[in-house]
Amino acid sequence: MKSTFKTLFSLLLFIPLTYAQKNQIKAAQKESKAGNSEQVIAILSPVEYLISNASDEDRIHFYYIKGTALMDLANKNINTSKNLSQAVIAFNDLIEVEKESNQNRYTSEAIESLHKIKEGLVNSANEDLTVENFTESSSKFYQAYLIDKKDTLQLYNAAVSFKNAHENDLALKCYEELKAIKYSGNIEVYIAYSKSKLKDEYFGTIKERNTQIQNGTHFRPRQEFQSKRAEIYKSIAMIYVQSGYKEKAMKAISQARNLDSQDLSLALVEANLYLETKDYDYFDNLVSVIIESNPNNAQLMTNLGVNCQNEQYYDGAEYYYKKAIEMNPQYAEAYVNLSALLVEKSIKVGNQMNEYLGSSDSDKKTFGELKTEKEQIVKSVFRNLQKVVSIDPFNSSVKQLTNSMNATNINNSSRGALASGE
Repeated sequence: MKSTFKTLFSLLLFIPLTYAQKNQIKAAQKESKAGNSEQVIAILSPVEYLISNASDEDRIHFYYIKGTALMDLANKNINTSKNLSQAVIAFNDLIEVEKESNQNRYTSEAIESLHKIKEGLVNSANEDLTVENFTESSSKFYQAYLIDKKDTLQLYNAAVSFKNAHENDLALKCYEELKAIKYSGNIEVYIAYSKSKLKDEYFGTIKERNTQIQNGTHFRPRQEFQSKRAEIYKSIAMIYVQSGYKEKAMKAISQARNLDSQDLSLALVEANLYLETKDYDYFDNLVSVIIESNPNNAQLMTNLGVNCQNEQYYDGAEYYYKKAIEMNPQYAEAYVNLSALLVEKSIKVGNQMNEYLGSSDSDKKTFGELKTEKEQIVKSVFRNLQKVVSIDPFNSSVKQLTNSMNATNINNSSRGALASGE
């Protein structure tokens, strides 16, 4: 009996709220016809928490009026992004209610509105891209995707824009979703063989390629479809690298390289990950494969040397600097970097010498060996610096390096030899 009274009491309390809600909807409808969209939202907001318990008829009218008002506000450039997002939710709720109640009063109009919103979002996002406003463009592309999840291109666009905006968590979410739905994003590319470069060249449009064919600089025109799957896996890997998740990065890179084994940047990222984990043998094995496909790339070898030096893999750094010089004996940067590395090495040897200043035969012997090693290192540095001067007499790095050697007092007699050109 008590429970019955409670139920009746609840119903009696609810009746005034229901009438209030109906009155609010009617008032909002009147304001909507008058074009007062801000007033519409102000009227509907206080009763929105009750709408889930309202009749289908009231819910349909509520969502329709709300969605229309929000879209009108967005069209008037009033909190455009926020109002469009809420309009999408309102129209989707409207469609869902009409579907559940087997009605089709406003569904067609709501779908048309959603298409307009989507088109507006994509156009606005592309405008943001032209001025590199990636934060705005990424959000709009993603909203466009949520409106029509069949249009997976907008999810891809959102992922790229989030990445460019350095919103790594959001970018990763989009890329992982693209990966899950096996998005390929096949695009048509236009190819022709370059007579001067002796390799295939890719063009963005068929017109650009045909112009080169007509100019006689290219031949063997053809078209191919390229997938974006490798790029997606690569982006996932790079985000993991930047976030410090090395194991996840390695797995993603491995998957990406299975899709595009020719991507040099991926191979380098994978190699550098193993370098960071101090797995020098695996690093060197990966790099040996990279060298095979880049037998004359002195800059690449120098960059590998720098990476090794940064990770305190000094033997590797010295090897790759020398490899760069072997590939291109006129590559000054490799000589400079090798010299700087050897200067650091000579300082360490000098510090070791200080540990053997005793009078014992053993100390004297070790001191002598270290001194000889240091002298040989300094001679190598001078030879390298003289080579740089012959290649580039105005190289400021050489001056800095020689000043560094003077400051650390590596070898007074050798400095005199350098000054005299010996």
